[in-house]
Amino acid sequence: MVVKKPRPKKKPVTKKVAPAPLAVKKPVVKKVVNQLFEKRPKNFGIGQNVQPKRDLSRFVRWPKYIRVQRQKAVLQKRLKVPPPIHQFSQTLDKTTAVKLFKLLEKYRPESPLAKKQRLKKVAEAKAKGKDVEPKKKPSYVSAGTNTVTKLIEQKKAQLVVIAHDVDPLELVLFLPALCRKMGVPYCIVKGKARLGRLVRRKTCTTLALTTVDNNDKANFGKVLEAVKTNFNERHEEIRRHWGGGILGSKSLARIAKLERAKARELAQKQG
Repeated sequence: MVVKKPRPKKKPVTKKVAPAPLAVKKPVVKKVVNQLFEKRPKNFGIGQNVQPKRDLSRFVRWPKYIRVQRQKAVLQKRLKVPPPIHQFSQTLDKTTAVKLFKLLEKYRPESPLAKKQRLKKVAEAKAKGKDVEPKKKPSYVSAGTNTVTKLIEQKKAQLVVIAHDVDPLELVLFLPALCRKMGVPYCIVKGKARLGRLVRRKTCTTLALTTVDNNDKANFGKVLEAVKTNFNERHEEIRRHWGGGILGSKSLARIAKLERAKARELAQKQG
């Protein structure tokens, strides 16, 4: 009996894919390492290497007076400010303020040196036997809260200038109301230091002008008109206008987030 052998299975012929051409390799330049120099990598952990320079203004321990004035500014924005206090944040406009200070510059009190020289000349003239005619006293601005208050009460002041940044504010808080009652034009300007420079001091709370030369009457009249329209005649508006109540960035962001959530819910309900 003949046993038939099973035919061997043909292997599937697979086509060989041609090998990809060799990519041209760039010649690698070996870095020459100098054995004399050792690598010392920096560690910027706590107590290790000195940290790189960066903006550290957030971490500065500011002096107390800076911290207090910044906190005060924030509180004045956040809290409700009553009208008598809030009116001090509304100052005279720039163009009128420039005209006013140009006018007041002419009525600065004389310096101690100028007074000394004037008296010296008078004394020398008297020593030589000359007759010295008494000159008319020049008009100067009056400075200081007490002096200005008396002038307002006596109705001698023609114009009162108040600084906006007096501390404590109670020193000048009553002056606008007193000026309105007595019918005296008043204005609030920026800077007790600027007023102080006019009267040769570091700072000054208030100034009052009692008399003006004939040459300056036209300019003075224009300034008075602007001052009256901005302050004296706006009494009712100033009396009703409260300040403050401005929210911070975090509070505004929280409110905006809630509003967005409400809008989303409403949109879902409406379908």
